[in-house]
Amino acid sequence: MEKSPPPAVKVNLSRLEKKYKRLIERAYNLRQSDDSLSDIFYFEAEKVLTQLRLLRSNLFPN
Repeated sequence: MEKSPPPAVKVNLSRLEKKYKRLIERAYNLRQSDDSLSDIFYFEAEKVLTQLRLLRSNLFPN
């Protein structure tokens, strides 16, 4: 049974998830018009995703 993370962690997780989704959407929308800016947003999204995965793995170890 998984323990529920503290409220502060939930807020941080949801904030990072929203940031990741926003970056991915911006990258997708710019893919046809500005490749270089799109790549920057994808790169930033990957960094946020890495942070999310690390935080989740520390909170919910297998």
